[in-house]
This record gives sequence, structure tokens and C-alpha cells, in this order.
Amino acid sequence: MAKESESTVGKRKKRIIVGIAFNSKKLKYNRKKRFSESWIKNRMNIFMRYTRKSLQRQTNQGFDTLVEYEDRSRKKINRQLRKYKKLPKNIKFIPKSIYQRSIKKRLKGYRYLYLVRLDSDDLYRRSYIQQLKKHRKRKGVKAIINQHGYMYDSRKQRIAPMYAKSPAFYTLIYKAKDYLRGKRYKLRGGHPAVIRLRHDKLRLRNYVHIIHSGNTTSKFRSKRNKVINKRLVVKGRHRVRRILSSFM
Repeated sequence: MAKESESTVGKRKKRIIVGIAFNSKKLKYNRKKRFSESWIKNRMNIFMRYTRKSLQRQTNQGFDTLVEYEDRSRKKINRQLRKYKKLPKNIKFIPKSIYQRSIKKRLKGYRYLYLVRLDSDDLYRRSYIQQLKKHRKRKGVKAIINQHGYMYDSRKQRIAPMYAKSPAFYTLIYKAKDYLRGKRYKLRGGHPAVIRLRHDKLRLRNYVHIIHSGNTTSKFRSKRNKVINKRLVVKGRHRVRRILSSFM
């Protein structure tokens, strides 16, 4: 696997950090359930089965993943983590109280932060980090958007190409010094606002949005700005796995 070079002179150009909110988001639904033993157990299983594999099989391992969880669920998180094989050094579960501090300490000696958004139950293409490594930042560009991906129904073993104008699969770009000073982009309304930032688009189908028994807002159909090409739905465990092999 390709590794990040530490031999560059002076400041290294970019630090890539994958930020995952495990149960730390302020949501209108599932507020209390996300702190329960059963919810954490189920979501940890999904994370380990899918998302962890996607991260561990990235062709370029020059990145860190910080999985943010609510402090009150520390013991439950640790109890579930002990059931699985130890995580690699570049994937860490971090309590919310030190999440920002954990990002900042990783920016020392870097010019740019590439902050990758990913949910704890979704996937990126195995070449995604490498694509970010090769990305040439244009002046004023603040985001990288992935409009093309797949929606995967893990219950019925079917997958279909999907398109979203401004999906939840994006990477924000900051000058490291600005991030350390507290600069943050205002995304009113969440990920649909990312398209309003000056951005680049990656053309590959770079993500898989997974539909599973724990989803409360996503279904295997067109919704909001998500469009599934129903004529190209692939069914059957083996055919679906062939597609997923590019992601995990």
C-alpha cells in the first residue's frame, strides 16, 4: 500500500482526516436511542462490517480517521470495541469533548486540512484517499463533492447507481492555520449547502450509501435530491458483492 511521504521539505502539503460522527450528532430523531446499549451494539457491528473495511482497504493509508462519540457513552463504546479485532493506528474512537483538539494536534506542520465527511454506516471507493492525495487545489476551492455513487439495500441484497446534487459525501478544504484559528464553513441546512461553496467535483462513483435495518431517514428509492437509476438495479448477493469489492 502507498504511504504518505514524511520526507518533504518544510511544511507538508495536506493532512487528510476522515471525520465520522458515531452518535454525537444533534438529531431530531433517535436522540436517546443512540446512547442505548442496543443501538451502539448494532451500529458498531455495521461500522466494523462495512465502514472499517472500506477504510482499512484504502489503497493509500496516509490519513487518520476520528470516530466521534458522545462522552456519556464511553463505557458502552469501549465495551463493544473489545469484541472486535483491534483497530489500526489510523482509526480511533474519540469522545466528543476532545474531538476538535484531536484534529488540531494533527495539523502541526501541514498547510491544508482535507476534512472528509463519512457516516459510520457508509463506504468510500478504495481509491478515494488516493484521489484526494492527487487533487490539485485551485485557488478559492473549499470543498470536493462526490455526486455519483451507489445506494445499497443490505437487507434485500440490491444495489443501484445514484446521483445527488449535494450529497453527504464531501471533503472540506481549509488552510491549516485558518482551521486552528477557529474558521469553519457555515453549512446552513447541512450537506445540501456544500454545493454553494466553491468546489471541485470528482467524477467516479465514489461512495456507497447503505440502507439497513437501523436507517430511519433513508429508503431504497428516490428522495429529495437523490436519484436512483431503477433501470440499473443489480440484485443477488454475488452480483452485488462484485460491485462492493471496489469499496471494501
